[in-house]
Formats: sequence, C-alpha cells, structure tokens
Amino acid sequence: MKVFFICLSLLFFVQFGFSQQIEQRTYQTNFTKEAPEIDGLMNDSCWNLVEWSGNFTQTSPKENVPPSQQTSFKILYDDDNLYVFIRAHDTEASKISKRLTRRDDFDGDMVEINIDSYFDKQTAFSFTAMASGVKGDEAISLDGNNWDDSWNPIWFLKTSIDDTGWSAEMKIPLTQLRFGHKEEQVWGIQFMRHIFRYEERSNWQFIPKGSPGMVHLFGELHGIKNIKPKRQIEIMPYVVAKLETFKKEDGNPFADGKSSKLSAGLDGKIGITNDFTLDFTINPDFGQVEADPSEVNLSAFESYFSEQRPFFVEGKNIYQFQPSDPIVINDFGMDNLFYSRRIGRYPQYYPETSNN
Repeated sequence: MKVFFICLSLLFFVQFGFSQQIEQRTYQTNFTKEAPEIDGLMNDSCWNLVEWSGNFTQTSPKENVPPSQQTSFKILYDDDNLYVFIRAHDTEASKISKRLTRRDDFDGDMVEINIDSYFDKQTAFSFTAMASGVKGDEAISLDGNNWDDSWNPIWFLKTSIDDTGWSAEMKIPLTQLRFGHKEEQVWGIQFMRHIFRYEERSNWQFIPKGSPGMVHLFGELHGIKNIKPKRQIEIMPYVVAKLETFKKEDGNPFADGKSSKLSAGLDGKIGITNDFTLDFTINPDFGQVEADPSEVNLSAFESYFSEQRPFFVEGKNIYQFQPSDPIVINDFGMDNLFYSRRIGRYPQYYPETSNN
C-alpha cells in the first residue's frame, strides 16, 4: 500500500509539478485599423499600439539560463489577420545563418510562434520564419507530442537583416486558425528562437525539459475581441499537358510520331463550420506537383514513390502507426499501412492485340 501511495505521489508531481512552479506569462495585444505592410521592417506606426515582450529563457544546450542573444516581439490583429513582428537581436550579425532551403526544412537561424487558438491546451498551429525568408509550418497535436509538417497554410512572411540582428514580420489570416465564437478570445502562445551557430534554443514561456507535454504550459495571448470565426474556402485548379515524340512507323496508326495528353483537376478546402473542414480532390494528378525520378526496377518488388499530392499529404499522420518505440532510429517503427499512390493511377494491364 505504501508503494502504491508513493507511485501516485510521483505521478502527481510529474503531471502538475511543472505548471505549479513556472509562472505563466501573458501578452496583451491590440486592434489596428491600419494593417502594417509586410516587409520585414517596422516602419508602420500601428506597431506603436502594443508593447514589446522579450526576456526569453534558454532551453538548450543549457537550461533555465539567459540566452546569448535577446529576442523580442509584438502582436497586432484586425478583423481578418494576426500580425506578428519578431526582432532577433544579434551582436554578431555577420554570423547569422541564412540558408536557403525548401519549405519545412527548418535550417539556419529561425524564430517561431505557436498558437493554441482553440485554447484546448492540446493542439496548436506553428509558424516558423528562417532568416533566409523560408517558411515552415506544422500542426501540433497530442499536447506537443505530434508535429505534422504536411500542414501547409496560407500566410505571409518577410525577413530583413541589419547590423544589429534580423527581423521577421508575419501576416497570418484568421481563416488558417480555428477558434470559438466568443466576445473576447484567450489563446495559448509560445515563441521559440534557434541560433544555428550555437545550436541554441530559447523560449518565451519557459517549459522545463521532461514536462508532460507542452501546449498546456504555453503562455497566454489576451486582448483579441469581437472577431468572428472565418469560413475557409480554397480552390486550387491545375492543368497538366504532356507531349511525347517518337519515330513514326509506316502502316501503324498508333505510332504516328507523337502522343499528347491534357488533364485537369482541382483540390479544394471548404470550412463547413469553424470546427469542421471538408477537403476534396477531383482527378488528382502526380504531375501537378513534380515528376517522379526515373528508376529501373529489376527486383521482384514494385517501386515505391513518396506521395506528393496535397490532398493525400496533409494529415498523412492519420495513416501512420507505430507498433514499437525504437530508441536508436526514431522512425524505424513507423509502418505505412495505407499506400495512397495506388489511388488515381492509370490501369496497369494492357490486352494482347496480336493477329490484328
């Protein structure tokens, strides 16, 4: 009985100890009638409506100590967008790493804002700005234990670098967030900065390592009033044309020297309600994203190509299952039980046409 009581006590400390010891931070935003120009520069007078917030705490490589470089931010909003300006001060601005990469590669110096607009303390939306101007975005669930980088919302970013550091200015449409219909909103927020040359990370709201999740420990954003949930409507049509030329064969009507094909379709996203979004696709085509690499397969197994089509990429973690929890290779136990590339491919069987 004593052992059972000790286990319950330890579990209570793990679950609630961190949140009791760490002071929760808040930021007060304000409404702006004039939208700032997204240029990475703080030249708009509307930014004077709100105060700076900073005093980040280092989490890596050292924990709970001041960071080597200071970071500060401001947040504004209007009826349609959330505006974020992050100032990453740097005493050695010439050493800022501005690597140009693909979206969601997360390389070089970067700053990030995570927004729990549902305020369910379990899910959030992450927007990352690299110093090079590259964007990264992820959907967070399971209290910060699942990050889905296949989520690609529509938002705007500009960065700038000067002698004292670099800045990131963001415009996040409210259509890309999910929130309830309330007179005054309270959202969870967290800011992170990564300094590449030091491999240093610091957070606005300090969350100790080993905490049971992170979203429920976010700081809070106050001051958003009288905004209405937005109905998201996105239609993305595409057209793919193909022309192939080859040697013409006399007497063969099927080998006239060229073959052409034209296909079209669209992907769509419609917000039925604030909590329910309908995703659909019509005639999805692999060529709408990029061409698959050429491959010669001499094995007994079919070739595997990763999915690229937006409809099947976003939310793909739904079809991934982890039967084991390996230590050395993190993704070793991820089994892809559903292969979406089989959907929409052309028939693979051709009948014999001998004897005319």
